[in-house]
Parts: sequence; C-alpha cells; structure tokens
Amino acid sequence: MTALRSCCLLLVGLWSTLAAASEPVTVAAASSLTEALTAATEGDDVAFTFGSSSRLAQQLNAGMQTDLVIVADPRWMDTIEQTGGVVDRHEWVGNTLVVAGPHPLHNARRIGVGAEGSPIGDYAREALAHWGLHDAVADKLISAPNAAAVLAHVSSGYVDAAIVYNSDAVSIPNLPISGSFGSGSHRPIVYNVGLTPRGSAKPEAIALVNKLRSASVQNMLLDRGFSAPDSAASARAPAPHARAPVDAAAPLLRSVWVAVAALVLSFPPAIGLAWLLARRRFRGKALLNTLCLAPLVLPPVVTGWLLLKGAHWAGMGIAFTPWAAVVAAAAVGFPLLMILIRGAIEGVDVRYEQQAQTLGLTPWSAFRRVTIPMALPGIAAGCVLAFARALGEFGATAMFAGDQPESTRTLALAVYAATEVPGGELAAAQLVAASVLVTLIALLAYERLVWRQRRLREDWT
Repeated sequence: MTALRSCCLLLVGLWSTLAAASEPVTVAAASSLTEALTAATEGDDVAFTFGSSSRLAQQLNAGMQTDLVIVADPRWMDTIEQTGGVVDRHEWVGNTLVVAGPHPLHNARRIGVGAEGSPIGDYAREALAHWGLHDAVADKLISAPNAAAVLAHVSSGYVDAAIVYNSDAVSIPNLPISGSFGSGSHRPIVYNVGLTPRGSAKPEAIALVNKLRSASVQNMLLDRGFSAPDSAASARAPAPHARAPVDAAAPLLRSVWVAVAALVLSFPPAIGLAWLLARRRFRGKALLNTLCLAPLVLPPVVTGWLLLKGAHWAGMGIAFTPWAAVVAAAAVGFPLLMILIRGAIEGVDVRYEQQAQTLGLTPWSAFRRVTIPMALPGIAAGCVLAFARALGEFGATAMFAGDQPESTRTLALAVYAATEVPGGELAAAQLVAASVLVTLIALLAYERLVWRQRRLREDWT
C-alpha cells in the first residue's frame, strides 16, 4: 500500500511538472498587432488574446490572468499599472494614421473609425478635431469596436473610407491609401509591452519580451508599416479630443423605439406563419419551422453577420442606420413571437372555427372573430416577450447597425460604450439600472398575460 501511494505521488508530481513545462506564455495584445505578433512569435509556445486595448485593460483590471500585455495607448497601460496589473513596462513600437479606402474623406458617404474609448477611435477623433473636420463628418462616422473591425469594414466595402493604422492598411493588398495624418495632429501612437506579476516570475515570458524588443523583430515591424516609438512627440501633441458625457436617456428612448418598430415589423409574418404551422399540414413544414426558429439558437453576432452580408449582397443601404437596428432586433425577437403566437392559436380548439363557418363566416372571418379574441392573451404575451428580447439585443445590432452614438446606440450598446471610457462606471451603472427596470416591467407583464391565458383555458374546459 505504501509503495502504491508513493507511485501515485510520483506520477502526480511528474504530471504537474510536465503540465507546467508545457504551459504556453499568454499574451493579451491589441488587435492591430495580430499579424505582426503571430509572425514574430512563429515557433514559440505562445497563446494570444487579441482585442481592443480598452477592453483588454478592463479585463485585466477585473482579474484576467496573462503573462504579457501589449496595448496601443499608453494611457490604458497606465490604468493597468495603477492597479498592479503590470510590474515592468517598455515602449515597444509606434504607428501612424492613414486614410484607406476607395474614396478620400471629403467624398466618402461612410467613414469607418474606431469606437470612442478604443485607441484607434480616440486617435482618429483627435486628428479630425485638429484639422477642424470632426463636426463636418460626424454624421458619416461608422464606429467599430477595434482596429481589426475598422479594417474589415473598409476592406469589405461596407464603408467608403476609414481611418486606420498604417500597419493595418499595408497588410491588405491593393487597398488604396488616400492620405495620412501627421504625428502632430494627435497623441503619438506608442505600443507599450508590460510584464504582469505572473509573467515576471516566468523565464519564458521574460525571454519573449527580450525577443520582441530585439533588433530583428523591430526591423520586421518596420517592414510591416510600423514606426519607431515617438515618445518625444507627446510634448507637441494636442490634447485628447473631449468626449461627450454618456447620455442615459437617449439610448433608453432609442431602445424602446427600436423594440416597438421591430415588433411592428415582425408581427404580421409571425402571426401568418404561426397560423400556417398551427392549422395546416404540408410537405416541408418541419424545414420551415426550423428556419423560423434558427435565430433563436444562432449566436446573435452570426445573425448580425448574415444580415450584414445579405444587405450588402442585395444592394440595400440600410447597414449602420437606425433601420438596421430595427431589422436586427426583429430578427432575433421573431422566433419567440412566433412560438408563443403559435402556442396560443393551438390552444384554441379548431372546432370553434368550424362551428363559426357553419354559421356563414368565411375561414378568415372565423379566425379573426373567434380564434384571435380567444388567443389574444397568449398573442399579447408573445408581443411582450419579443419586445423585451428586442430591447436587450446587442450582438446582431452591433454587427449590422454598429455603435453610432446619435443614431444606433441602443441601451445595450451604451452600457458597452460606457465601460470603454475611463471613469464611465457610474454611467454604466445608471444604464444597467434602467435596463433592468424596463426588462422586469416587461417580464411581469408577460407573466400576467400568461396567467390570464391559463385562466381562459380553464374557463373554456
């Protein structure tokens, strides 16, 4: 027994040692570094998490574990350092801003920029403000959450021009570059690399930092459109473009409008399909039902991507407009609406309609004057639940409508935007409270209507 216990302990120790030895160096990095870092660490045991610098900073401050962090704005590295998230930081590489796309800024109908709070968005707005263009093009700006998303929008043709990093623009073959912004028009773009407390105790992480700072990697970055860090330029850089305070009322009212419009848009096809599936048998019924319910199980961002591609293919110019938010909300709320309406119709005995038809009513009149009134509480419950679902929609709206503060920023997007801004926690809390209150009211109304539907069924029986 003692020998068996010793063998088990030995195996556990060996397993722990092998697991520790095989653990990769984890790196959280700005999305604009995806290709460059992948090439620079080829052959190394590295696991990457890419995203906007603002979002990565929020996640690290919330406790995300990583060995290295690389952000595109020194201010976000400052916030990480203040909370003890990094113990050793270095300026690593720089970048410049360019205008990419088939049209110059003055001819573009849609201009892609990063969201407020993301470095690419802040740099772009500072440059536009410096040249006195921000107010003139404000209604043309299409926000994306990070640098990679801005590049994807312009390379796919969703926007006519975009303000992107030079390193991103040169990575896309045949992508036109119509202009550039001098370093004096915005704060210097300097990527900082930092070792976290966990990484500082790992020799592999320290070795990776040294490799990234080596002359060979620096030359490779210069070949990919990056530049040397220009920390001295901070003295001549303009002050950051002032952000408007986060407004809690406008996103709430916009969300209610979007939810109501989405309900109006989806109700006619929902009740028609619900009647068809509840009252008729036909070939392909299961397939039709599956297609109608697909948005209920698909990730919302997938639904949004399909809507974006479909609208672009069909030549419909509704992407990144308020109507795109309505269509996205209608798409994700439609399955819930149809399911509940179908259940309400199936709960009404078809013999009531048949008896009404024997008294001279047409099938449509019997459905309208008999079935609809009897199923009304269930139909209303479906409307309330679909409204609540549309009210909280995020993924499909962000993908199809974007986060445009004055036109498409709904309550969910406003919460996300507030957390991207340093010091926006109070505004985010207010928005969350408003969202929870409206959602609870809608769900209480739903429960009341469902209870009434059950009582009516009991009375009929």
